Amino acid sequence: MTHPDDDALAALALGEPAPSGAAEHARGCPECSDALATLRDTMTTLRDPAPVLVAPPASVWHAVEAELDREPATSAGPVPPGDPTRPASAVAAADDSDDLADRRAARGERRRFPLAWVAGAAAAGLVVGVVGTRVIADDAGPAAVTVASTSLDTLDTQQARGTADVLRHDGRLDLAVSTQPIDPDGGYLEVWLINKDLKRMVSVGVLEPGEDAQSFAIPQELLDQGYVIVDISREGYDDAPQHSGDSVVRGTLAT
Repeated sequence: MTHPDDDALAALALGEPAPSGAAEHARGCPECSDALATLRDTMTTLRDPAPVLVAPPASVWHAVEAELDREPATSAGPVPPGDPTRPASAVAAADDSDDLADRRAARGERRRFPLAWVAGAAAAGLVVGVVGTRVIADDAGPAAVTVASTSLDTLDTQQARGTADVLRHDGRLDLAVSTQPIDPDGGYLEVWLINKDLKRMVSVGVLEPGEDAQSFAIPQELLDQGYVIVDISREGYDDAPQHSGDSVVRGTLAT
C-alpha cells in the first residue's frame, strides 16, 4: 500500500489542495487517518488563544538557584549488576537511562512531518512565537469587532447557506466564514473575494473538509479596493489556480 507523503497530509490538514486520491486514502487507512488527526489537533491547539499566565513567586526562582548551586553527584563508575556495593542511585540512573533510550526509540518510529507543515501553519496565522510576548499579560485584550457582514446564498435558488463576517482584532482583519455542509463533488471548496467590478478576484483560502466555520486573514487594502463579494466555489485537483466558474454560494459584504 502506498501512503500519501507527509506534504500531502500536511496539505489536507491545512485545507489546501492535495494530490488526487490523498483524502480518500486517508479516510480508509488507519495509519494515515491517525497522522492526519494529529496534524489537525495541532492546528486546533495553535489556533487557540495564548493562555494568560502569571509570573511565579520569587520563592520558585530561589529554589531553582539553590538546586543549580548544589554540587553534582560524583559518578561511582561501572559496577557489575547484582554487586552489593552498587549504590541504589546508580541502579535507578541505569534504569532511567534504559527507559529514556526506549522512549527515544519509540519517538523515532513516529512519523516526522516536513518543514512544509511548519511553513503552512505559519501561513495560516499560527505564529507560535507571539505566545512569548503574552506569557505575563494582564488581560486578553479587546474583543473582535465586526466591520462587515453578508449572507452567503446559493446562486440558483438564492437560499441562505451561511454567513461571512469581516472581524477586526488587534489591528488585523479576518474573514470568518460559516456555512452549512457543502458537497465538494470530488474536489475541494475555495473561498474568494471578488471585486465589485466583477472582473477581478483573489483567493483567500480553502475550506477544510468537515469544518463549518473557518477564518482567513485578509489585508485592509482588498476591501478598500472593492473586493467585497465573498464567493465559495468547487475546485478540482487540476493544477489550475484560476476560478473554476462553479460558484456554490456568494454574498456582498455590507459595512
